[in-house]
Amino acid sequence: MRAYVTPNVAPMSSAVASARTHPGAALRRRSSSYVARERGEIDEAGARRLLNALLRSLSLRDRMTALHSAAVARYARELAMVAGASAGQQRVVHTAALLHDIGKFILPDSILQSKRPLSMQEWELVKRHPAVSAEIVAHLPGYQQVAQAIRHHHERIDGAGYPDGLRGNKIPWISRVISVADTYDAMTGRDSYSRLRSADDAVAELQRVAGTQLDARLVEGFVVVVETRGMAFSHADDADFESELAVEHSFAAD
Repeated sequence: MRAYVTPNVAPMSSAVASARTHPGAALRRRSSSYVARERGEIDEAGARRLLNALLRSLSLRDRMTALHSAAVARYARELAMVAGASAGQQRVVHTAALLHDIGKFILPDSILQSKRPLSMQEWELVKRHPAVSAEIVAHLPGYQQVAQAIRHHHERIDGAGYPDGLRGNKIPWISRVISVADTYDAMTGRDSYSRLRSADDAVAELQRVAGTQLDARLVEGFVVVVETRGMAFSHADDADFESELAVEHSFAAD
């Protein structure tokens, strides 16, 4: 398999590196958090807690989407690892994937729980969710890169995606990673909107759309994730969902 070269993606937070290289960094960070609380602002740790609460709220309203988001986070982080991403890049990938569908809060139950084909008007509403998800996340401190990745996870390599019709390498690398993972779980998830496919059939479909819908090199890497590493996610219960929330919580403790 060809070697991967990932772009320079800044970690979500430089707090750990700063603490190691600058004496007193941890004290200043705690002071900043105190000032933020006094001003009624929210710091990064608070942002993580808020987003965790939003995800749990989403799971109560739309369990299928919440489980799907956790599955995409697991697959996307593993793909980023195979592609040679740094630990910091993997964190950003995981967080963006976990939150990529948070904007589905705007959708009525008639769409979220629909068992019938959507109308054109309903489909246009669904297509708003990447931009809405990004807007929600962008208001939180330290999440601008995550928001950008979320906004573009439904773009296509051939430029036929949405919301901005970006093409090829104009699509952020993290968005391309999420898109591969998102497409795979949409086909294989237990509560999938579409016809449920086996892992082999889903991989074959990813390979079919590589270079048009999806990044071909990332699809190649994802085959390694599924076939060599045996990565999977159970939609049958909440165990794997809780596991991915625990992974996200661990980032805040770093």
